[in-house]
Amino acid sequence: MKHWFKIALLTSLPVLSHAHTMSPFLLPEVFDTKAAQSITFQSGITIEKFFVAGNNFKTTYVITEPDGQQKPINAAAALKRFNIAEFDLPKEGTYRIRTQDAVGNNGKYALVDGRWLRVRPARAPMQAPADKPAETAATPKAPVNTQPPRVIAADQVPENAQTLEVTNHFIAESYVTKGKPTAIPVPSKKGFEFKLLTHPNELYAGESLKAQVLMNGKPVPNLEVDVFKGAGSYEPNAKREQPHVKTNAKGEVEIKFEQSGIYLITTAYPEANPDATKKPATENFTYGLTVEVTE
Repeated sequence: MKHWFKIALLTSLPVLSHAHTMSPFLLPEVFDTKAAQSITFQSGITIEKFFVAGNNFKTTYVITEPDGQQKPINAAAALKRFNIAEFDLPKEGTYRIRTQDAVGNNGKYALVDGRWLRVRPARAPMQAPADKPAETAATPKAPVNTQPPRVIAADQVPENAQTLEVTNHFIAESYVTKGKPTAIPVPSKKGFEFKLLTHPNELYAGESLKAQVLMNGKPVPNLEVDVFKGAGSYEPNAKREQPHVKTNAKGEVEIKFEQSGIYLITTAYPEANPDATKKPATENFTYGLTVEVTE
């Protein structure tokens, strides 16, 4: 029954429609429990309405228990669009669930004529088109694209071109408390992290979540963070996309919740750079934190 309940719950989460077109998420069946002996959760990539999983990604998980012990677990079931997993709650306190070693498809760039172009696979040869009717003066002409290219086919990359491999990391996490909340894990100062300054299981409508965004322990300033509120199919006019916020010079961010519900907080680092003359980062991080806000 838990698995069916969780699939139903998944449809109560939001659509991603702004800067971050997809995000990893991790969704426990409950965020607060009095006596449960185990918790089931889902993970996946959300790209469609109501936060329904669009794609799965390969990952293991690490459960950090209230006393700081870390226990790795695997998915109990890996489906096409999401994973299902379960872990035990042997003691009271707050547990963190976090994905581990999750990567998406690697990207490749090539430096061509001073611009870093994303390399796409070469396409199969197309059949010759059938004879077209002769154009006349009245035939509308297709608009001419004057923008410089941002993509190049693999078979068009010059032999001596400098190339660059890019690794795309997915990070999703959430927190579950059994009984009274306890302290949450401190940052490891390795990789991309959200240092939560507000307890994630003590969030109330009208109040805020405060956090500091870190990369290898250093603050990440001026980073856009997107916030989405869950809404079920019975709420077709619900406002899911919340005001976007940015980190300050110290990497700190404050997210205010006007209403109760389940929220997805997501960001990507580094942000997309429109200047193709600049060398891309070799590692990209896409992050998702799922929390519940109560009345």
